[in-house]
Amino acid sequence: MDRNFYKQFRKAGTLFIAAGFLMFSSCKKDSETANTGLKYGITGIEPLTAGSGDTVKVYGVGFKASADGNQVKINGVDAKVVAATSEVLNVVVPTAPKTGKVTVQTDSQSSTFDQEFNLTTVLSGNQAASINLSPEKLYLLRGAVHMAKGTVLTIQAGTIILAEKATYASLTIDDGATIVVNGTADKPVVFSSNQPIGLRSPGDWTGIILKASTSTDANDVINYVRIEYAGYHLSNAAGAALLINRGTVGGKIANVQASYSGGDGFRCNAGTGTTGYFKYLFAFGCAGNDFDFAGGSRVIAQFLVGLKDPLYADQFGADGLLVQSSQPVTITNLTLMGPNGLARNAVINPPNYNYYRNYDDILNPRAGRGVHIGGINYTTGQPQSGTLQLFNSVIAASWLAGISLDGQQVWSRYGNGADGSVIKYSSFTYTLATVDNTLNHDVPPLRGYIFSGENLRNATSGFESSANTAQAANFNASNDSLKLQLTTPFLAATNPNATYDELGIANMALYSKISSPLMIPATASLLLSGAIFTDSQLSDSFIDKTQKFRGAFGAVDWTRSWCNFVPQQTPYK
Repeated sequence: MDRNFYKQFRKAGTLFIAAGFLMFSSCKKDSETANTGLKYGITGIEPLTAGSGDTVKVYGVGFKASADGNQVKINGVDAKVVAATSEVLNVVVPTAPKTGKVTVQTDSQSSTFDQEFNLTTVLSGNQAASINLSPEKLYLLRGAVHMAKGTVLTIQAGTIILAEKATYASLTIDDGATIVVNGTADKPVVFSSNQPIGLRSPGDWTGIILKASTSTDANDVINYVRIEYAGYHLSNAAGAALLINRGTVGGKIANVQASYSGGDGFRCNAGTGTTGYFKYLFAFGCAGNDFDFAGGSRVIAQFLVGLKDPLYADQFGADGLLVQSSQPVTITNLTLMGPNGLARNAVINPPNYNYYRNYDDILNPRAGRGVHIGGINYTTGQPQSGTLQLFNSVIAASWLAGISLDGQQVWSRYGNGADGSVIKYSSFTYTLATVDNTLNHDVPPLRGYIFSGENLRNATSGFESSANTAQAANFNASNDSLKLQLTTPFLAATNPNATYDELGIANMALYSKISSPLMIPATASLLLSGAIFTDSQLSDSFIDKTQKFRGAFGAVDWTRSWCNFVPQQTPYK
């Protein structure tokens, strides 16, 4: 697989790759080459996270070239040196406290490395017995880890589980097994890459997989959990940070953040006869689809957020929401913030003309739609249908289209209450670099309009205007569009400096705030009221009908204290 395909972007992205490469190269050099100004001491350790019994390399200067000529302590415990040169010691990690320093003593000289070493408890292979993970230990997933039928994986609040990049680690809960993750807002459970700060990347590991279950009473619990830098996948298959192939009990998969996945953030591909219930899910910086609902599962979800980082887009799709399930997908209070450069103020060196035509230095060329219903199964190549019932939501800063009804079947059924998609009480944004009307725009950045048919004549015919169609009339009657434009360097001379934030969401949209986005809409925002829950599609008791705001946030930021928007800089120990 081409490990760089996530980052095929121009200028700014290329500089990002170059900087990352240089960072990696200099780190490697520090670990393997003695500092010429140093007479004795440790210059690097590889890796800095390992399990008891693993062999690590301690790089330095002035060691004795014999295994018994150097004494090494890891986290205060003696460690065996199994091979030695004057610059490299091969050391077996002992059983020791989970975090501490590495010290080498050679005769009367001693050196302690400035970075802490993390000792992990390694989980690998098939687990035939139940396991209880606690925050007193640091854990490492190595390779494909499977919880076998009849077992329960329990993870206590505050536990940290790292995943090994070298083996593209994964955690699979097999049919008949159960996962119970009871994090809290103050002590979330964290799954992240085992790579050091500054060297973590989307797709470092595979992710968490809940396999299809023959039981109709799944009791999985995933609550207050962060999943970072997962989503590794081959070039012929999609990936996801959290892949759910079974039904879920209402309210038990909630408060989960998937950050910088190399594939989808959340993907539900459960079979016919199952139902997935989801609340408070946050897809942050994911290269693939933020939310992907496929298979044959009925889905009911509320309070979902997708916040794109324009640098990243996956070859298997980079939409905010993809719906291809054969059963209805009902979502209310969804907020999607797409990668549009003008809306996000993420444009570098813009051209000097009035229309914004395919030019955005930060935007990855694979950037997708806000909401995508139907389309093609990228793995099988087969056309897919889908039914989405979307209410009380915000679709902002889209690129290819705000809403895409992909395929003649999806298009023809739109607005049919019996079996077609319906979108109501929702807000969509556009910029002034498009044709000056409200819901239909025929030039970039909304290349497929706010509301559009796609591939209606054949599988590759592309976007088509919805003007003067019954579908557009239905959509326009119960939704609104407003301006979101935070960059205005090249508009028409009549209004060259105007910026617009008609929904009061600039503090979430601004790309400069991606490491500290403010979720709550501005005071007096239209989104703080106007939610309607009277439609029959919202009758399920799982849906909280007491909230009156549109989108995922009202006056309370439910991400506070447990979500992390700087995972690249967070030390885990």
